[in-house]
Amino acid sequence: MKTKVETLTKSEEQMMDIFWDSDGPLTSVDIIKMKVRDTWGNGLVHNILRSLVQKGMLKECGLEHCYTQYARKLAPTMTREEYAAKLMISRVGGKSSISRLMVALAKEQDEDGEMISELEEIIQQMRGKEE
Repeated sequence: MKTKVETLTKSEEQMMDIFWDSDGPLTSVDIIKMKVRDTWGNGLVHNILRSLVQKGMLKECGLEHCYTQYARKLAPTMTREEYAAKLMISRVGGKSSISRLMVALAKEQDEDGEMISELEEIIQQMRGKEE
């Protein structure tokens, strides 16, 4: 599993939030129509999308006919949670720190022991894949 991930700018993170919150792939036309940010014109939207494709955060997944042209449909290459995990792993020192990071996250969020049960299920599923 490749854990190296590039840090995103604030605008790139906001754009990724749009994709993560959407029900499916989006085109630049869709984003411009949403008028998410008044300061995001056509050129800036295209620049942010190009940057996210280059960073491997978005992938092309088809074309859509928009007016007199075709627009690329784009979708995230990873979930919000996968991005956060890769970012954390890259900041805490790589794979050797994953177990300590997992313990810290579990301690931070597990008030009623529910997370321990979920983690145990995930561990059992992962062990089943190894066999």
